[in-house]
This record gives sequence, C-alpha cells and structure tokens, in this order.
Amino acid sequence: MTYPNRPQQWSAYPVPPVVIVPQKSAGAAVALEILLGLLGIFGVGNLYAGRTGTGVALLLSFWGLFWVNFFLIFAFIGLVTMPLTWIAYLVMGALLAARAVERHNTIAVAGAQGAIGPAF
Repeated sequence: MTYPNRPQQWSAYPVPPVVIVPQKSAGAAVALEILLGLLGIFGVGNLYAGRTGTGVALLLSFWGLFWVNFFLIFAFIGLVTMPLTWIAYLVMGALLAARAVERHNTIAVAGAQGAIGPAF
C-alpha cells in the first residue's frame, strides 16, 4: 500500500545478487584421471573439469595410438612404445586435468564477482 503524502524512498546502493559457485577439486580430477587411466580410460578428469573437447580428444587419441602400438608389437617396437605412450598419457592427462580445474575455478570466481573475462 502506498501513502499519497509520503515521498518515494530509494536505497542508496542496490543489493548485488548472491551467487553460489560450485568449486571443483583438482585432487578429484587428478584421481579420476589416474585411476581410470590405469584401465586405459583417459580424459575423465578433463570431463569432470568441464573440458569436454580435451577429454574426448585424450580418450580417442590414446585408443588410436594403442592400436598402432599393438600392431607394432609384432615388430617388437611396440614393446617399447606402448608403455611409453601409456605413461605419457597418464602424466599428461593428470596435468591437463589439474590445470582445467584451476581454470574452471578461476572463471567461476570471476563470474561470481561480475568480472568475467575471456574463456580459456
């Protein structure tokens, strides 16, 4: 109800909305990447961090190189290259997942504060 003789009052400062931003854990992303990487499923840590393209690329490229190395086993070259490929993907996937979570959390905090910059 408005009163006809009362002047309109405005607050001095508008109240900014409160945004709750879910933070993701870098430890969880690395653990997912390593544990599932032991089974040959790479890229899950990046999927958890929201980097779908990187996660799918890691998964598909590993399996493509796996089959190349499998056929190289018959020439005995694959006995060296297959474990090296697996170790490289295990380390690279974990590092990429940790960086992806850091980027996600940085963008989420900046977005909550109203200062969203360019996406990484």
